[in-house]
Amino acid sequence: MEFVRKIVDSSTLEQVLILPRSLLNREVGILVFPVQEKGKNKRAMEGSITQSLIGTIPRSDITPEEIRSMRLRKYDRSN
Repeated sequence: MEFVRKIVDSSTLEQVLILPRSLLNREVGILVFPVQEKGKNKRAMEGSITQSLIGTIPRSDITPEEIRSMRLRKYDRSN
């Protein structure tokens, strides 16, 4: 599989990505891979842990403990 790697200043990405504070005002490495075709191998992911986590983290500037708390609150409300 082909990919592209480039090192850029993180400030150039601010309009495209929300970066964690630890990556602001630094050089960062970017890897670009082709996206798998829509629908292809979708069934392999159905019901998987990966599928359950997709889209669950709205920001990347929060700690793992904050993520854990958010997930626990979500499941507490479902009862």
